[in-house]
Amino acid sequence: MDRYQLEDLDEKDLIVLQRIATDLAGNSFFKTGMALSFAKAEEQAKVTYLSALTEQNWMIIRQLSRLNKNIEKLLEK
Repeated sequence: MDRYQLEDLDEKDLIVLQRIATDLAGNSFFKTGMALSFAKAEEQAKVTYLSALTEQNWMIIRQLSRLNKNIEKLLEK
């Protein structure tokens, strides 16, 4: 998380971020297994990446919501 300066994220966002990291870490197993399996590991990798993007989108939505609330508070002053 330090790599992307995400240490100040809300606890909910950290949970989502952990799921994203887990999804992406799982892709390395698919890359290794591609040579050993007749299954379409690349298709599963695509699904995993899309899942991670979806999780990231939810995180961005939450962060934008927080920003919007802060802007509204500033405008009320």
